[in-house]
Order: sequence, then structure tokens, then C-alpha cells
Amino acid sequence: MLEIRFDNDKLKKVERELRNLPKALPKVMSRGLNRTATSARTAISRSLSKRIGLKIKDVRDKLTLHRATYSNWRSAVVVSGKKFGLIKFGAKQTKKGVTYKHERKRILVRHAFIATMKTGHRGVFLRKGPARLPIKEIKGPSLAQVYTGARDQVNRIQSEFSAKLARNIHDQVNLILKRRLPA
Repeated sequence: MLEIRFDNDKLKKVERELRNLPKALPKVMSRGLNRTATSARTAISRSLSKRIGLKIKDVRDKLTLHRATYSNWRSAVVVSGKKFGLIKFGAKQTKKGVTYKHERKRILVRHAFIATMKTGHRGVFLRKGPARLPIKEIKGPSLAQVYTGARDQVNRIQSEFSAKLARNIHDQVNLILKRRLPA
């Protein structure tokens, strides 16, 4: 899990700056946290999509953003453990089966086929036995697996957004003070 914390000494400094504005601190903290979490979700989406070769939108859909509120100063980007369908990996039907891209290589799944279900869901399937039915969908890795395998990228994002959190909170303090001062 990606965890970014705001230093207590810096928080006390922000409290001193906003002491004359009673309801400003919760507003500043929740806005700063939410802006940072939204930016972190974007950075994680871009980094992981490049790593596994998926569209950024497909990766971002597997990331859930929990927003901070005035009373709960905690925001989070949660990585889903649900697996991607192989169809998302550029699956193509061939005479021998289905090929898909994985880390810049094409991999063949023999006897697999691409089908669209009555519900409109499109996927890569295999038969469970010699009969036509039942079939099962073939899945790729989950985003959680990719996330745990990308420790170097996650550490880089964590250090980058720790500094960004401090900047975002500082920007929000300046914005509040600027709006409150008479012109």
C-alpha cells in the first residue's frame, strides 16, 4: 500500500498560520490530501500501464480513490485484486489459438478462442473438456500483483508525492489566507 504522511511539525506550523481562521484547517487538509491522492492515482495509472502494456483507462478503473473529508483527514488510492481479462492485452485469434502481448512478447494460448457473450462481454475462453460446454474465461494478472512487483516505481512515486503533499497543503494555506485578507 502506498502511504504518504504529513509531518506533525509541519501540521503545527499550518495550525499556527491559520489560528485566526477557525474552520480553515480542515478545509486546507482535506483539499491538500485529495489533490495529492488524485495526482498519485494518475501517476500510478501511467506507471503501471506502461509496465504491463495496457491502456491507462483500464488501469485507472482498477484504482479506487477514497477522498478525505473535513472530519477524516485520510485519503487513499486502493489497488484492486481483480484480474484483467486477456482480451485487454491485445488478444488476437489465430489458427492455433489466441495470442496476447505480455511484457513486449506475444504468447500463444493453444485451443483458446475469442467470443462475445450475450451480455456483450468479450473475452478469451477455453473449453473445460472435450464437449462444447462448459467454457471458462482466461484471465491475466491482477493490478495488485503488478503493483507488488513494481517496488522501484512505487517507492519513486511515494517519495515524489510526499513532497507534493507538503506543497499542496502550503498552496491551500496561501489560497485561504489570500482570500481572507482585505484587498
